[in-house]
Amino acid sequence: MARQHSSKDTRERIISAAVEKFMEKGYSKTTLEDIVQHVGLTRGSFYWNFESKKDILDEIVARYQQFYRSIYSSYRHFDSARDTLRDFLLVNLRSKNTMNPYVMIIRYKVEASQEVSNLTERQTEMDKTFLETIRKEVARGQQQQVFRTDKPAEMLALVLYTYLLGFESYNTAHHINAQGKFMPDEKIVEYVDFLMEMLQS
Repeated sequence: MARQHSSKDTRERIISAAVEKFMEKGYSKTTLEDIVQHVGLTRGSFYWNFESKKDILDEIVARYQQFYRSIYSSYRHFDSARDTLRDFLLVNLRSKNTMNPYVMIIRYKVEASQEVSNLTERQTEMDKTFLETIRKEVARGQQQQVFRTDKPAEMLALVLYTYLLGFESYNTAHHINAQGKFMPDEKIVEYVDFLMEMLQS
């Protein structure tokens, strides 16, 4: 019986229900009762799968982190730092060109409280890792003399990283189009090429 209650399908149904309620009401205002009623299960079925509402949030955070890590590990690496960074930017913006509920919840639907106090620390660690990834590629481009050297790699990387964060924040305030995207792909390519021009010497 326990195996049936704790099936992967049941866990996913609970997570999906929680995502919908968190998106609708926010994390703090969503109750355990909201979630189990929405998914059509009992509290007993819930507790076979999760210890608490915070346990579900931890799973959402893990998926949020995996989404970003996949972006920073899926772009192509070339001998040319310019080609590598351009591909990275395209992968990054294209990945963020659809609504991601995990991102929306973590960024906008989780209110500050002691229960979620480690979210900022986890985000800070991700920021450091991702910023360093960009900085290394910018520095490589400077060594290859294809990127400007009048500004340090750290500054140029931060400009790129804050643009990527802003792109996502801006999009979440707007509606997706009929194709389920925030903007057409040619617009993303245009933005990436503009950023590359900013980097070039």
